[in-house]
Amino acid sequence: MSWAQTATGSQATAPRGVISMGLSEFVARLRASNKTILSKKSEADVAATGIDRAAGAFQPIGSASVMRGMSRQKNTFEEELTRQGLGVYEREGNDFSVGVTQLVPMTGAKLEGKVSLSRSLTNTDRLDPLRPSDAYNNRSVASLSLTQPLARDAGGEVTEARLNVARLDTTAAELTQRDTETSVVAEAIVAYYELVAAQLRVTSEAEKIRTGERLLNEAQNLHRMGRLSESDISEVENALARYKASHSEALQNQKERENRLRTMLLLDDAKQGIRASDALPTVENKPVDADATLRIALERREDFQMRKVQVEREGIQLAYSKNQTLPRIDLVGSYGLNGLEYTANSALAANRMSDYPSWTLGLQFSAPLGSNRQAESDLKAAQLRREEALLNLKAVEVQIANDIDTTLGMRKSMAERWNLWDQVQKRETRQLAVERSKFAEGRSDMREILLREERVVNAGLSLREQQVGFARAQTLFEAAQGTLMDRFR
Repeated sequence: MSWAQTATGSQATAPRGVISMGLSEFVARLRASNKTILSKKSEADVAATGIDRAAGAFQPIGSASVMRGMSRQKNTFEEELTRQGLGVYEREGNDFSVGVTQLVPMTGAKLEGKVSLSRSLTNTDRLDPLRPSDAYNNRSVASLSLTQPLARDAGGEVTEARLNVARLDTTAAELTQRDTETSVVAEAIVAYYELVAAQLRVTSEAEKIRTGERLLNEAQNLHRMGRLSESDISEVENALARYKASHSEALQNQKERENRLRTMLLLDDAKQGIRASDALPTVENKPVDADATLRIALERREDFQMRKVQVEREGIQLAYSKNQTLPRIDLVGSYGLNGLEYTANSALAANRMSDYPSWTLGLQFSAPLGSNRQAESDLKAAQLRREEALLNLKAVEVQIANDIDTTLGMRKSMAERWNLWDQVQKRETRQLAVERSKFAEGRSDMREILLREERVVNAGLSLREQQVGFARAQTLFEAAQGTLMDRFR
């Protein structure tokens, strides 16, 4: 049986209860349902939430408060003189405030705007004959304050460090997801082609059974004519039994390959069969420039790009840790307007408050007494993590170079073996034709025909194994180069 005839067997119409899938459809379903791929996608989605969380540090924060209170306390001797001899000082009132705080991304400055109103009434106020009845003291303050770090926490690089790290973590998670997807798809493609080969083997073994049955029928006819002995018939019967045993083994192998694909697709219906409808790819051993392939891989491989992102991430962490070793020196300033009236509206009127401004401007300094052990420990840890990230990057680069060298060698070796087995099969096919002619002329025996028939089929199976091996090598080569998923976009 020729290779073309065997290959056609994989294209046969699938029976009822069997899903027939081409490679593209299989990969599409795999990417949509595979547990490992979906798990990595979830991790990338979780990492993406970190961006919004980090960006929340730059979101304006509004604040508001409403407080009511009363205090009663004994006067000092000095207070007694000014509070008309009441002995006890009582105050009750309501305090209101609203404000907005904003962290400035580019500088690290903290801005705060606040308006407050305190409405109070004391027992001394009630004794004032000129005061309107139940008139409260409405004291208002409108202020704007600024705290600008000059050393620690100063500058956009430090202020936005967490946000930039979150972005890089998300990028790394997405690259890891795509790298995992490539690995799973590469494994799945190899499994798909192994199923194709298993189906073709079943077809070949079935053809051997048909050949054995035909030869047994011929042998029995020749025996009845006195041209063949009983031992020759037994030889054919033994060969037919071997063919049936091989066919049973091939069916079990096909079932195992189907179950492997079913596991990848999370199909839980054991009664639902799978048939791979695509043929094995053609063996082509075109020359490949290893240096150009390596350059492409370093640009396209997600695991290498992920390691580069990690190096960048650890660089940001290192810069942040260095900044945290500095003392805290802050420029602080504030400007405000004040008001005091009997009514809240008057107290909050800008034209009245503008007559009573207040401001402050100065520096604040703080630092640990002695060495900053916490910051220095964090810095040392950041330096070690960056060194580790650089080492991991170099390790992946070496691994990529070796992956390419290995897969190129596999492609070449499998192509050479396929060519050799192709020649073997052609010679075996010619020898079978010669042996059949000799048998028709009475110059050969049934045992030799059986041997030649079996050798032709076995040569075809070996040829197919080399073709599966080449498909595997080609898949791994494309994965090593980082271009495998281009087939399915």
